[in-house]
Amino acid sequence: MNENNLEYLKKTLDGLGFGSKLNDVLENAIRREMPAFSLGIRSERRPLDTKDINATRTDHLAFTINFNRSKESDMYFLNNYDVTLRKANNPVAVSQTFDLARDHRITALQAHKLLSGLALEKEVPLRPRDENQQPGKQPEKVSVWFKLNLDVTDAYGNHPLRTFRPEYGYDVAGALGKYPIKGLDTPEKIQQAINTLKNGNYLHADLLVGKKTLPVSIVANPQMKTIDIFDKNRTEVRDETIFPERTAKEKADASQAVATSTDLKAGQQKEPLPWEQAPEQQQAPKRSR
Repeated sequence: MNENNLEYLKKTLDGLGFGSKLNDVLENAIRREMPAFSLGIRSERRPLDTKDINATRTDHLAFTINFNRSKESDMYFLNNYDVTLRKANNPVAVSQTFDLARDHRITALQAHKLLSGLALEKEVPLRPRDENQQPGKQPEKVSVWFKLNLDVTDAYGNHPLRTFRPEYGYDVAGALGKYPIKGLDTPEKIQQAINTLKNGNYLHADLLVGKKTLPVSIVANPQMKTIDIFDKNRTEVRDETIFPERTAKEKADASQAVATSTDLKAGQQKEPLPWEQAPEQQQAPKRSR
């Protein structure tokens, strides 16, 4: 048995958030020299939208971690894992296979967030442009947003994993600053709120709606380059509720634009049709030579 390979796999499992619970069964499978095997682990977690740290753990996650042995050596590789999320308030389970290389080593916690419909940001290494790059040199990294499209599945039963790189132009700080959120009155508090959203968490805050304060939960929406806001009943709070005066003005401006366009069209002189045109004037008789 390759002891170094075993230790590396144990560290990989720990880094992915599975801890050391699988170490014994992992070692046993490798000792048996199985060409391929899968290990399973279950976890119960709090729903991500609750702010109560003592809330009942009603999110049930089942992981199946897949290993393969190299055909050329005694080394084993952890290539991917399958995960299924079952929520107490939703009879439909959500499943996904995360490939470690392709999906940039999504952890167990990040998988829980993505399967719950949340977006998160993480640093991923850039592919080296120079093929002659020095071995061992750390590659440059870039911050990328991730979000699963839970509305569809591909030919393999997976939900497409969307990625939004910096050039896409999502500014979470700018999106957050567009709304009257109480408590974000210092740079430190603003940065803390930004980090909460980037980590794929709900930001629990108070929102000013008119003269009232509304407790809300906020999540990042990189695809639409904004944030989504929900009240305590998990109902989305839309802009027309938050900014009624601005919404009314926009509607009034739109109505005025339509009315102006209609008036302009009505005032334009109608071009006569060919059969409505006046007959040509009778030509004068030609002079005789």
